[in-house]
Amino acid sequence: MRARLALASAAILAGLVGAGLFSSVLAQPAANQGKKTEAQYAGGFRPDACRYPKLARDKQLSGCCQMDLEIGPDGQVISADGVCSDPLFLEPTVRCLVAQEFIPATRNGQPVRDLQHLEYEWRATTPSKTNLCNKLKTS
Repeated sequence: MRARLALASAAILAGLVGAGLFSSVLAQPAANQGKKTEAQYAGGFRPDACRYPKLARDKQLSGCCQMDLEIGPDGQVISADGVCSDPLFLEPTVRCLVAQEFIPATRNGQPVRDLQHLEYEWRATTPSKTNLCNKLKTS
């Protein structure tokens, strides 16, 4: 069961990256800031840090979190904050994202701090009748 949940979480995160849903919340750089690249997910998913919340698993709940991440010049998450369809998903989402590795953003070839906005979805093995992600998107 844990392996399936870890694989599902890995697939979701990989899907976010592949779909280009890691998008910067910063505006385009001003002319005096030089050429900038955004921070990117580096891969190397760590399933031990991304355990499905036990209460949600027991109740077969799915959930969705919209997260704002601050990624440092070393590629590590400095801070993570967000809103989730159910509060029980927030702490596990932060724990999971902080454990992941990112390629830092750059400006003029030098690593810099970056802000990223992403959606992290938790899917129960047997989806609940209520799609919590849709509820979050419409609120």
